[in-house]
Amino acid sequence: MGTGSQLTPSAPGYLSEESKRRFTLIAGILGAAFFVAQFLLPMLIMFMVMMPMMMGGQVSIADIDQAALWRDDLWFVERTTKVNWSDPGKSAWPLALRHVHLADLSDAGPALPLEATGTDWTPALLPVGDRLWVIRADGASYYEGGALTRLSGGKRPPRASGPFQYGGRPAVISLGAHPTLSTLQAEGTQAEWSAREFPLGLPSEGGSLRSLQAVEGSGGLYLFAEVCTEEPERCSLSYREPEHEKWLPLTEDACSCVNWTAVALGSRPAVVFSERDNGPAKHVTVARVAPTEPRPEQIELDGKGLAWMRWRALSSEGRLLLLSEGMPGSLRLAEVAGGRVVRSVKKAGALPFGPNMMLLMTIPQLLPIVLSLVLAFVLTIQMRRHRVQDYVFEGERRTFASLWQRALAQLVDIVPFIAGFAVPTVSMSRMFSDPESLIERGPFFPFLFFGLFLAAMVWGVLVLAVFSYFEGRFGKTPGKWLLGIRVLGTDLQPCGFGRAFLRNLLTFVDGFLSFLVGALLVALTENWQRLGDLAARTIVVVDEKPA
Repeated sequence: MGTGSQLTPSAPGYLSEESKRRFTLIAGILGAAFFVAQFLLPMLIMFMVMMPMMMGGQVSIADIDQAALWRDDLWFVERTTKVNWSDPGKSAWPLALRHVHLADLSDAGPALPLEATGTDWTPALLPVGDRLWVIRADGASYYEGGALTRLSGGKRPPRASGPFQYGGRPAVISLGAHPTLSTLQAEGTQAEWSAREFPLGLPSEGGSLRSLQAVEGSGGLYLFAEVCTEEPERCSLSYREPEHEKWLPLTEDACSCVNWTAVALGSRPAVVFSERDNGPAKHVTVARVAPTEPRPEQIELDGKGLAWMRWRALSSEGRLLLLSEGMPGSLRLAEVAGGRVVRSVKKAGALPFGPNMMLLMTIPQLLPIVLSLVLAFVLTIQMRRHRVQDYVFEGERRTFASLWQRALAQLVDIVPFIAGFAVPTVSMSRMFSDPESLIERGPFFPFLFFGLFLAAMVWGVLVLAVFSYFEGRFGKTPGKWLLGIRVLGTDLQPCGFGRAFLRNLLTFVDGFLSFLVGALLVALTENWQRLGDLAARTIVVVDEKPA
């Protein structure tokens, strides 16, 4: 039973006018303070969490343009950006030699740090026999037997093409006024490029040479050239066989945006190229060098979005492999056979905020709930000092449930609702942790997004209906049962399903600002009612203990 010795109608709700004045002032100040805190504290915590992550975050990018296949692994140079926010001039961009398995692009071993020298951030990789060569503009080194050996000398010739294997040694072609073929001679820890004249014989009327690649085939060295004109700017791809001085066309009308790679496929080489004005490549063309004329073969690429913005063709034992990079650090490897992609594997990139950033960002959002619980606890203490604790109707007295009890009961009851939204929330966080996959979903992503949350909303309505049934008939929900409180009509009778459903439906309004609105209404209204109680004509009281 409640306090007091007489059963009389409810007082205005306060012990005295002074209590009303003091409590109203206290509740107003607390409400304003917690209102401001609910906005500022989450922002402050997010700032304190995200800024260190940004300052300590790093992005790793794979240099696929110089990647190579060696001993059934994919090797590439990885460049990591580590920004020093306090002194950007001291920021670091360390390089590392990495290799991954071709089967699933999983790590095949630890990374080997590479010394960053000068402005050469893109050392080229070239497998030759038992060595994997790392060729820079200012020198060379090789990886063999699990160790990286740096050689003295070996500064790459100026205006050199990409390195290629020739006669069992690394080689480049210098594209100066008098082209030369240079091979790398290594003895002990010394290296030196040995050069000889190597006329290219390009026709002067074809335009200017933009890039040159070379591939060693069964018959010797095959040269491939991209030649472009100025007006109008068009390009052509041509090749030259070792025993002929004449250049033969592969494609005579290509845009200047052509992306191409020469590879050795079996006994004869081929050129893999694509043209794109903007956006990712949708297909590539393979032009195999044949005794009669090139045989072009178009291959449709799988995947969408950013996956094929940058790609490189590689070959291994007659297989054609296409390597691409989408988001920073992400890799995709596609194997081509019979004119189509027969296998594709992907390695997700490492974002600077980590894969669980979306989940971490939800933590500050829980702070307003904690603040509301604190507010409920403080207001409960003040209400015991200044408010009338009992409700009286037709001679029957019941004690109001405290705001603290109601807050804890509401916290328990909200768990089933949160559980319904957990699946779409976790699913969305995983999607956003891999933006490339998110983009690849294309127009279907919004349907998936709204479909998951529509299912969660249906679940929420179902829980709401079940809770309303038990609350309308028995005055109980799981939370109220645990806290020993119940909902009754203002006539102290069960309120029924309809009024309970209306009451619970308006919880979404009372729950605004993490139940700050509902808490202040309970604290200030005469019969301790939130908006849902006022609309449904209900009150929340403490269970009577059996005599």
